[in-house]
Amino acid sequence: MADYLQENDIVFLMAIGVTIMLALALAFVLFFNRSQRKLLQEKNISQALQLAHQQELVNSIIFTQENERKRIAKDLHDDIGSKLNVALLHMHRLQKLREAPEKFGQTVGEINQMLHTIVDTTRRISHELLPPTLENFGLEQAITELCEAYQQTGMLEIQFTANTQNQRITSTMAELHLFRILQELIKNSVKHGEAQRIKIQLDLLPEHISLRYSDNGKGFDQDKIKKRGMGMNNLDTRINMIGGQFQLQTAPNQGVQVTIQAPITIDKD
Repeated sequence: MADYLQENDIVFLMAIGVTIMLALALAFVLFFNRSQRKLLQEKNISQALQLAHQQELVNSIIFTQENERKRIAKDLHDDIGSKLNVALLHMHRLQKLREAPEKFGQTVGEINQMLHTIVDTTRRISHELLPPTLENFGLEQAITELCEAYQQTGMLEIQFTANTQNQRITSTMAELHLFRILQELIKNSVKHGEAQRIKIQLDLLPEHISLRYSDNGKGFDQDKIKKRGMGMNNLDTRINMIGGQFQLQTAPNQGVQVTIQAPITIDKD
């Protein structure tokens, strides 16, 4: 009987030992899983903070770029442009002097032509940096002017249609971002896609704006989209800054189709 009780005690003690070991193992697994979750959570928080910091830096860079463009455009228009116009007036006055020798008159004519070219170039650069049409008349008119400038080269055909009812977006910054996006798309179509035809459709709807863009260029492999240049990255950033959505469809020899939608408010004045 004593031996039987002793065996039961041993079994009982072994059972308690096994239970304790299982409990310790379970506690260890739970502690390990909790530690892993905590580490993963901290890692995700760190990555989110890094991404937010990078986005903040990019936003700051774009904001600084636009302010610098505005300053340069104002300097070109107010300082250089005005001085060149004064020089042109002097040239016109010299040309009216009948006593000027023939060679002198020819030289004056060449200088006159050169100054006209400088004025036109200065005006073009100023408009590209900060299009006055965009500021004064809105996105539709600015896009129209941009398309006409490209078409005048004779190298590109652009079809632009708009449905805005002559209304403007309340946010001038949103207009500027959409205009810069379109500039980047056209530049990429010409430079990389070697396109000859571009179609642009602008729709100003009650709650959002829709910008559809397509070209007949070479297109590209979307699997390599991560290797695209800074221009496309800036495009993404600008779309994010206006709370927009971006869809891209392209393939080699299939051209590029882009759809952009962004929430807006309309200036009803």
